Amino acid sequence: MTEASAEVALLRRALASVGRAKVRTTGRSMLPAIAPGTVVTLVARPFGEVVPGDVVMAVLGGRLIAHRVVRATGAALLTLGDNLPLLDPPVGPEQYLGVVPECHGPVPVRTADLAAFPVHGRGVTLIRTPGPATPPRRPGRPVIAVTPYGALPAGELDALLGAAGSRDLDLLVGYAFGYAGSGARMLPPSAADFHIGYGSPLDPPSPERTLAFVEERVRAARTAAGVGA
Repeated sequence: MTEASAEVALLRRALASVGRAKVRTTGRSMLPAIAPGTVVTLVARPFGEVVPGDVVMAVLGGRLIAHRVVRATGAALLTLGDNLPLLDPPVGPEQYLGVVPECHGPVPVRTADLAAFPVHGRGVTLIRTPGPATPPRRPGRPVIAVTPYGALPAGELDALLGAAGSRDLDLLVGYAFGYAGSGARMLPPSAADFHIGYGSPLDPPSPERTLAFVEERVRAARTAAGVGA
């Protein structure tokens, strides 16, 4: 038994016997709501009673996480660290442990801003799909990934395209990032500056549908800017 699985076993026993347990958190994914080293109270709550805004503890990828729920269905939870760019894999009843009531709060609003990137280039938007080589990073050129796991709302793609001006943009479609995806080339989250969510991890769209969405939004942005498609 690993250290993580032993801790999970102890937590499950405590929740079953007394309904709560103290846990010291690690990591920075929930800043500023939860600082590293904070001791929180984990409370047993039926899976079906969890709602968006709750912070839950779950076991994902062999790790114990405490992240905020952004969507709850009868079969799964979608969770996200308050300052992370990607949703976690769906949490089912078997991965779920309990809630951290003192950390309940609204799901942080996510917006995208190109202000940190220099305004130079030719206003070229390049759509990249998976191939044999890792997509290159060009200094000063924003990279936008579109996947079901992106934390930014789909509408933020329009905001980024509309604000690009003469900036050149790279759009990544069909890639998987971190441990969030499956079956596609894995890239670190840092391979993109912005992660747009299209569809849902609970019902992910096909790569073809995602590509069609991105192409349509690029055409709409070019039309709005008075540029030929």
